[in-house]
Formats: sequence, C-alpha cells, structure tokens
Amino acid sequence: MRLATLAPAAALVALACGGGGDGGPGAPSPSPSPSPAASLDMRLLSHLDLTALTATPIPGEPPPPATANRSASGNWGYTAPGGRRFALTGTSVGLSIVEVTDPESPRNVGVVPGPANQWREVRTYGGYAYVTTEARTGLDIVDLRDPDRPRKVRTWNRTFDSAHSLWIDEERGLLYAHGTSTGMHVLDVGRDPEDPDEVGRFADFYIHDSYGRGTRLYAAAINGGFLAVLDVSDPAGITEVTRFATGGQFTHNAWLTRDGRYLFTTDERISRPVEGWDLADPLAPRKVSEYIAAPGTIPHNVIVDGDRLLLSHYTEGVHLLDVTDPERPERLGFYDTYPGRSGTFNGAWGAYIFPGTDLILVSDIDGGLFVIGYTGR
Repeated sequence: MRLATLAPAAALVALACGGGGDGGPGAPSPSPSPSPAASLDMRLLSHLDLTALTATPIPGEPPPPATANRSASGNWGYTAPGGRRFALTGTSVGLSIVEVTDPESPRNVGVVPGPANQWREVRTYGGYAYVTTEARTGLDIVDLRDPDRPRKVRTWNRTFDSAHSLWIDEERGLLYAHGTSTGMHVLDVGRDPEDPDEVGRFADFYIHDSYGRGTRLYAAAINGGFLAVLDVSDPAGITEVTRFATGGQFTHNAWLTRDGRYLFTTDERISRPVEGWDLADPLAPRKVSEYIAAPGTIPHNVIVDGDRLLLSHYTEGVHLLDVTDPERPERLGFYDTYPGRSGTFNGAWGAYIFPGTDLILVSDIDGGLFVIGYTGR
C-alpha cells in the first residue's frame, strides 16, 4: 500500500528533488481499468472512460476533432440553480459535460468541441463556463444556464489566443487568464459574461496559475520558483506585495484556507510535497507543514473546501486531508485512479469537490472521469 507522509515541516527530512514539467504529462497510455484500486474511505460511484467522455457531441455543435490519443486535463463542477450537479472536464478534444446529480448513474450531456490540445482548463462564473487551452484559438465561453442544452457563445480572442489556465474571482466578476504569450490578462466577466472586456494585464513574470480573494492574488510563478502576492485592487495597475520561494522552486498552484491565515502550495516536481504556509506576517510567510502521498511521486493541484483540502496527485490519485489545523494536516482518505507505475505524469490531473458535500470529481489523464464519494464520516 502507498503510505502518506504527514508532519510539521520542522520534523521532516528533506526529500530528493527531481525534474518536472509545466503541467507536462507524457503521451497518454491506454485507459486503465478503474478497479481494483487502492483506496481509503473513498468509493467509486461511477466512471466514464475517455472513449465515453469524448464520444457524444453537443446537439448543434460539430463533432469533436478526430485524434488517436485522447486525454483528460483540468476539471471543475457546476451546480445549476435548481441543485442539479454537472462535471465539467477538459479533454484533448473539447469540454465534456456530464450530469452527476445521481452520481451512480451519470448522464453524458456531450462535448463542446475545440481544437485538439492536451491542455484544457475550466472555471465557472454564474451560468457560464470559461475554457482555456494552449491551442491557438482563444477562450471558449459556454452558456450553461440550460444545462441540458449547453451552447458555446463564442471563442473570445481579442487580446490573446492561447492561455494555460485561469482563475475567476466570483465576488468581483474578474477572470485571470495565465500563461499567455503576453502575460496575465484580466477580463471583466461581471459586466457581460458573454463578451467580457479586458481591464488589466500583468507581465512582470510568467504566472502559471493563481488563487484570489479580495484584493490579493496568490500567483504561482512556476518558472521563477516562487509564490507572488499581488495587489489587484486596481486590475489596470497590479503591483507586487511580496514573494517567497517554495521548496521545489517550481511553484505550480496555491489555495488559501477559509480564514485566510494559511496558504497551501504545490511544486510540480518529483518528491516535492504540498507545503503549508503561515501568512500571519504576510511579508514573511513561514512554512509549517508538508504532505506527500509517497516519496518519488508528484502532487499536482490543491483546492480547499472548508476544513478539507483536496489534492490531485497524478499517479497516486486523489487525496483528501483534514486541515482544521493547517500545521498538522491529517489524511482523511484517498482513491487511486491510476493503477500504473508511480512517479510519472499520468493519473489524476484535476480534482473538484462540490462545496460542503462528499461528492468528488477526478479527471484522470489516461482514465477519464471518476465520480467518487468520501465515506469516512
């Protein structure tokens, strides 16, 4: 069984650090069987492999592009006003939409097609999904207000035609598009979700991903190896407040605890753990904890829901941690979506938990969509 390492930072011995890529999994291998799987207090409710996930076109849209090697990438969840739940999965041929209101009997709504590309990330604002890709096309805007009949509104590309990832500040109605050739672009989606205006740009350094709350944006500068805290009170005049190096110096993503006191970061390198940082002194963050599923493996993305941290951990699947005390995280459960060899850029790319629930979505590069329930409480 793969064991986890959990401890305050001061008590840990430094782990060997290997190379990593900018979200760079290799060519997808054939979809592995989802069972039997190593797991703890998590149960597989349903599974759609890549063939099923990419086979059904949205009515009125052209079929997805023909490509032999299909894969899954980023994911998110959407809850419609009536409470119905949907899995939004970036695939190499477009955005997959699957209803998971009954998680044991998912309904495949279909794929909103896009140019073939291995990288595709998605976030939501109101009744809309926004989808980035590194294909030279732009930002897809998908109307989900009638989730049975999703509609691609447009591909927005007035100031950039390719982006690696995105973050949406739902309180302020601002979308941050990262990894373009001209820096981070800020779009106002609150004014007109279907045709946003650009209201700012930041190009002092490459930003791979970010998390924002209030007037602060926590920007993962993967190439620089640091986490930057940016003042985004004026999107047209973003300034840097401070920065600090993360342990692997390949800073991939970040997420705040709900009280804003602590920040968790990932470095996309072999054997580099998730790191917890105390922001009591915002100009001098202090590392207080680490977590890794197993030495020689690679954490990818973290998100926080209340006092729980959800982690997509590539070949180690999805892990759920109790971060009631962020200085001493405790593993609640895990489900290994990838039964292949550990330590590679395969397996769980993204993980999403519907807020306040035990319903988890995992996008597996090689295996498609896994709908998982946490059973530990």
